[in-house]
Amino acid sequence: MMMQKSTIEAAHRFPAVKASANPWSGLGRILTYAALIVLSLLFLTPFLFMIGTSFKPYADIVGDPLNPIPFHLTFSNFSHLFEKLPFFTQLANSLIIAVSLTLLAIVFNSLVAYGFARFDFKYKHGLFIAMLTTMMIPGQISLVPSFIMFRAFRWLDTFWPLILPGAVGAFGIFLIRQVMVTIPKEIFDSARIDGCSELGTFIRIAFPLSASAIGIVALLTFMNAWNDYLGPLIYLTSGSKMTLAVGLTTMNNPYEIDYASPITGALLMSLPVLVLLSIVGHKYFVDGLTAGSIKG
Repeated sequence: MMMQKSTIEAAHRFPAVKASANPWSGLGRILTYAALIVLSLLFLTPFLFMIGTSFKPYADIVGDPLNPIPFHLTFSNFSHLFEKLPFFTQLANSLIIAVSLTLLAIVFNSLVAYGFARFDFKYKHGLFIAMLTTMMIPGQISLVPSFIMFRAFRWLDTFWPLILPGAVGAFGIFLIRQVMVTIPKEIFDSARIDGCSELGTFIRIAFPLSASAIGIVALLTFMNAWNDYLGPLIYLTSGSKMTLAVGLTTMNNPYEIDYASPITGALLMSLPVLVLLSIVGHKYFVDGLTAGSIKG
């Protein structure tokens, strides 16, 4: 009792001892946030210039290109873009490819990941390692064989070569599987005892509990398909089927250079990705990237 009383008196006598144990904690936090703010501004600067340039007259773009603020606000760049380019047609083509590929990737990657996480079968680990090794093969190596194969299928100038090859990917399977293996086995056993089929167990238990990894796979798949330039350039030939990523690069030629319209188109092209990122949210993005970092 006497020792406890003396301890309390000492704490009241020296109240600042604990607070002064780490005098650099407050300053270090301020410096950390300041560095993060500076880095954020560096990453945002090109996007801010793109926004400002889209609303600047062409004379201001050429005369003062480093000024991101549109002092003379105009919407003529958007009208010129829609006149020079079949923007909405190419936008629809990009959406069809990106959305179709994303939906297929969600379904097939989740099913394959569920098989690796749920069942034990012969050569399971060997097949999983062999699948992961495909991530080290550059995609450019398979361009010529893929082109020959799709030409034999009569799929050139269609959306199939841009959708089907990306429906299943090693990274997506790995990421979703890393989350599914953390689900307690007792949950699956309880579902089977209650009469739930294997497909029902996947739909009602495994799929919802793996939402973080599935969200990040959907986001990355959509972004890769939306920004894909090489695939549409190789497999598509008709202007009516061209995507927006390729269409924006055809606006300039050696005889006419237009800075405003491609930048305006790039601004509009970035909006669907920003909307999707806001829907998926910070939580799914962080949780998906750290999936399986503890238990694998």
